[in-house]
Order: sequence, then structure tokens, then C-alpha cells
Amino acid sequence: MIHPGRVKPQMTETEHSRIQVPAIVIELCVGIIVFSAVCELVGVWFVQDKAAFSIGLWLGCVLSCLCSYHIWALLDRSLDLNDEKTAARKVGTGYVIRYIALILLIVVLYFTRIGSPFAAFLGYIGMKPAAYIQPAVHKISDRLLHRR
Repeated sequence: MIHPGRVKPQMTETEHSRIQVPAIVIELCVGIIVFSAVCELVGVWFVQDKAAFSIGLWLGCVLSCLCSYHIWALLDRSLDLNDEKTAARKVGTGYVIRYIALILLIVVLYFTRIGSPFAAFLGYIGMKPAAYIQPAVHKISDRLLHRR
């Protein structure tokens, strides 16, 4: 059941696939990438193993972007459910899945020494500041794409 007054978000379609990504998720990913780029510029001055820091940071950034889409898709599907308990259970399960993915990434990086687990966590946390700068990214994208 679709709730009355609910409007589907503006969607964009990639050229090579049929996955539809809403504009807000793209704007959030832009914010995550900007945050990770700032962390990269600042972080490489203070760490000894620059390659491991960069690899961990960008793997965390990718996971953060994937989790942003997962959050949006899960909430979008949960809002269409009739039963509140089922929706809450679905959202809670998604929360656990995302944190298991983060823990797996950190554990793999820790044992393989491919990248820095701390930097991966920093890249993942980029979702938080990205949410704060999303309105500014939205205004800039509206101006660049002449939407308003």
C-alpha cells in the first residue's frame, strides 16, 4: 500500500544498467566522496603508510555509498508495508546487515593488512557529515543541471 500524499523521489537512471538511483542518494554519495577527499588530503600528511590509509579510506567510502543506497531502498520498501511491526523489523534487520558489512570490511583489512581499518571506518563515517552538507550539494546540483 502506498501512503496517501507520498511522492516518489526524483530518480535518475544509469546508462549501463536498470538500477534506478534517486537524486538524494547521488547527492549524499557526492558528499561522502567530498568528505573522503578532504580526509585523504589531511590524512596523508600524518600517517606513515600512505597507501594503506588511502586504500582503507576509499574502501570505507565505497561501503558508505552502498549503505546509503541500502538505507534508502529499505526505507522506501518499508514505508509501503501495511504492518508497522514488519516494517520496524525490516529496518532493524537492515541496520544489522550494514554494521556486519562494516565489521567484515574492518576485519578483512586488519588481517590482510591491505588497508587501514581506521581509515575504512573514517570513510564509512563520511555518511554523517555528508548528510549535513546534502542540502548545499542539492542547491549546487540544481544550479548546474538547471532544474530551477
